[in-house]
Amino acid sequence: MENTRQETDKETQNYSEKSVYDQNIIFWENAWNMVKSPYTQLPNLGYLPRIPEIFSTQGARKILDFGCGSGWLSVYLARQGFEVIGVDVAAQAIKLAETWALQEDLKIAFDVSDIASLTYADASFDGIVANSIFEHFTLSQAESMTRKVHDMLTPDGVFVGCFDKVGGGPGEYYTLPDGTHVYTDKARKGMLLRRFSKNELTELFAHFATVEMLTVDNESLMVIARK
Repeated sequence: MENTRQETDKETQNYSEKSVYDQNIIFWENAWNMVKSPYTQLPNLGYLPRIPEIFSTQGARKILDFGCGSGWLSVYLARQGFEVIGVDVAAQAIKLAETWALQEDLKIAFDVSDIASLTYADASFDGIVANSIFEHFTLSQAESMTRKVHDMLTPDGVFVGCFDKVGGGPGEYYTLPDGTHVYTDKARKGMLLRRFSKNELTELFAHFATVEMLTVDNESLMVIARK
């Protein structure tokens, strides 16, 4: 199906970032509300084993799963002995995650909170992981979030993030000045989606001591940023 792109001066110039983001939150809440039971199968991702390896090498034990959804990555890390906190804005997603963790008798803490405005104290986590999460925020929000990630990490902490190679996808959308797509069709109304370039990622994580960038599954980019 060929992409349908709708873009007008009114849409791209006269918008409130808060109102656009609020619609994004509503999209995710509605999407998760349609899911009634946890899907307890891990995704087939070739880079997945690298995540605990990086944390173990760094000596990280307490991990924040940034935008955990229904908790598959939190569960995966907890199975391997990490102390995990999963956070997501959608209450239903957190409910599903808690159900899954209970089924496996895993001690995982889950919080309902907007990851664009987290209030965890500085130096709270040895590691932070964000798998295909930043793609649903504007560039300015991503800048704020990476600064908060840096602050939440302990002095020797490490961030691991996967940034998908995303396009427009089927549906109607308009484009914000920073290149973020805002969907207007019924199926994904309100959802934000953007692809981060290597240059943007380099700038986003410039305040970290070291940054590695690897190309992984489907030309996604894995960022390993050490404080």
